[in-house]
Amino acid sequence: MKEKVNILSVIKYAGAYIAFEIGSGFATGQEILQFYTSYGVWSIGAAIISMILFAWAGGSVMKIGYETKDVENLKPYQLLCGKAMGVFYEYFVLFYLFAVLAVMISGAGASLQEYCGVSYYVGGLFMALLVFVAFAFGLEKLIDIVGLMGPLIIGFSIFIAICTITANFGDLMVGNIDVSRLVTSKPTDSWWMSGILYVAYNVVSSIAFLMALGRDAKSAREAAAGGITGGVLLMVTVIFMNFALLSRLDLIEGSIVPSLKLANEVSSLAGTVFVVVMICGIFSTAAPVLWTICNNLAKPGSRISLVIALLVSLDAFILGQMPFDKLVSFIYPYTGYLGIILLVCIWRYKLKHRTLKGRYK
Repeated sequence: MKEKVNILSVIKYAGAYIAFEIGSGFATGQEILQFYTSYGVWSIGAAIISMILFAWAGGSVMKIGYETKDVENLKPYQLLCGKAMGVFYEYFVLFYLFAVLAVMISGAGASLQEYCGVSYYVGGLFMALLVFVAFAFGLEKLIDIVGLMGPLIIGFSIFIAICTITANFGDLMVGNIDVSRLVTSKPTDSWWMSGILYVAYNVVSSIAFLMALGRDAKSAREAAAGGITGGVLLMVTVIFMNFALLSRLDLIEGSIVPSLKLANEVSSLAGTVFVVVMICGIFSTAAPVLWTICNNLAKPGSRISLVIALLVSLDAFILGQMPFDKLVSFIYPYTGYLGIILLVCIWRYKLKHRTLKGRYK
């Protein structure tokens, strides 16, 4: 008898997966520009590889989360990679999350500078203060509300992409694509490796979250379906945005926030709405990142946790003064190589535990 699958639950899990993965790099289009668009027509192959891996990783980890939901004090990284490597990933993720927070702050600075003309410093400081104040005053409800920006970013990105592609469809059809004009960093010389790295660095910080989602599912099939659907839909959005960027290489040349360039090209109102949604989306990702770091280093709600939050926010702001595109090109690819090892661990775990039912009771 097949396990029941609630379609609404699958959509909910898929949406949560997507919302967790998008951040300033995705919203601004800088990740898509570096990991896909910079490879020209080969970006399509890279995106397909990423779609397969996102669907596989999301479905696999969420299913493992469901099948181990009765295990108390479960340590996801140690479960998948063994104790020694698992402990390493637990500590590494904290450092990585700090780097992600810096990228978020930098992304906010770049977005406000490109749209409003304010100093990069001012935009970054605004986001750093915002996430610290949210932590200090325990504004979880605000973060939950603003967290709804995730689906809005996806929807608005697809809308902007469709408008751009429709207006420039002729250039795409005749193959008028010359990425040599782009002055941007490639994560690797190989387009197929770029597709792998994009998934790998995202998975590094996603394991615990995906397992928690899986534990909430009503069946293993429902958990896996949520992960697979989320991975596919995320990359569908990336593919749309990639085609849009390829169709307007002349417009995005030299831009730090290419998505905003495309939105402004559609209309000034679209640009205004997009930058507001983008800043809210960056905040909804940055604030939980600060929460996670601090709550792993000190007791939640304690004075020491507040001091840690202040120091982490300040240090992330300082690191975030590096150029946004340079941060993305440095932090994410190198994390991706460690993420590849994690993907291999997931694959080995699945091979070793083909039949998990009852094994952990």
